Amino acid sequence: MTRVAMFMHGGLAPELSREDVPAIAALVSRLAGLFEVTVYTLKRPDGDCEPFSCGNAGVRVVRSGEDDHIVKTAPRLLHAFWYDHRRKPFGLVHGFWALPGGLTAVLAGRTARIPSIVTMLGGEAACFPEIGYGNMRKTGPRAATLWTCRHADTLTALTCYQLDHLQRFSGRKFRRTRVIPFGADDSLFPYSDRRPESPPYRLLHIGHLNRVKDQATLLRAFQNIARRVDCRLTIIGQDTMNGSLQRLAGELGISPQVTFEGFVPHEDLHRHLACAHLLLHSSLYEGEGVVFAEAASSGLPICGTHVGLLADLGDALGATVEPGDPDALAEAAIGLLSDGTRINKLREQGRNWALEHTAEWTTARFAELYRSLLRARQGMGTQEREWATA
Repeated sequence: MTRVAMFMHGGLAPELSREDVPAIAALVSRLAGLFEVTVYTLKRPDGDCEPFSCGNAGVRVVRSGEDDHIVKTAPRLLHAFWYDHRRKPFGLVHGFWALPGGLTAVLAGRTARIPSIVTMLGGEAACFPEIGYGNMRKTGPRAATLWTCRHADTLTALTCYQLDHLQRFSGRKFRRTRVIPFGADDSLFPYSDRRPESPPYRLLHIGHLNRVKDQATLLRAFQNIARRVDCRLTIIGQDTMNGSLQRLAGELGISPQVTFEGFVPHEDLHRHLACAHLLLHSSLYEGEGVVFAEAASSGLPICGTHVGLLADLGDALGATVEPGDPDALAEAAIGLLSDGTRINKLREQGRNWALEHTAEWTTARFAELYRSLLRARQGMGTQEREWATA
């Protein structure tokens, strides 16, 4: 069984927790059933550095320094990789996020002469200096990100939206790219038709409370909606803004109609998706927005900003507006809620897309990519041996 090394700076935890990224954990676990996977991930100095497992994958935790810049952590990951590679060689390396995981994968692949894959997951192609978000906002991370993406044997993006944004900063197209979104686990997010057709309408938002998700625009849009439609809003996500959004809801006079649920375990989200009428989303940027795939699997239409998977699929999943416009978001939401025929069509289209792009489908696409790179490497090795004996 081929050995695969994966590099990341988070996303996995010994037990399901707020630190765990379910889509990443599920992909790693499934791929570890097909390949011999070792994951190298970073922890801050005060974190637990004991190794653990993710399915059949072994996870090695590499301690990073308190003040380490994200690019400077690559040598720590690379050192751990070489310690294991000398004892039992890897056949392929895969980095998650361009920095430092992707950068480490490219360096490991070039020095060990094995194929490298880099998967963009977050803000690699984003530039929002006003909120301190995105690799493209500063010269150093931008240069390191673009170098990493250009030198990977294959670069994968979650959406065309994400890849297009990166190519604009690069000024040229990248070679050997693939778009592979994270599909939803349909056993966790089954289709639901239990939603009542009449008000009060249940609107749902899922995402960490932060400035990139722009829940201030969400609340202002809901204020507009609530003036005209009998509705309630449930917001699910860990609060990283110290209660400022709860205070804003009070200032807008909508606190009685808004429930902040806080963190909800991934396996419990289906209960909220199953009874909601509309997913309301306000992000300034998304690489994909895995919640869009989960909502589609559940039969929940989406009204959100033109980012990530919504930008790729548009009218197939819901209604989209430009980021930062609460009035446009409100109008689009009211338009959907008042159009039962369109709502039913969106439920059907979303469910059909989700059934074709499940979590198993995502795993199969990466497994195919691994095998194609390994076959190409074996072919090159055969050619080199033939030339050496010619």
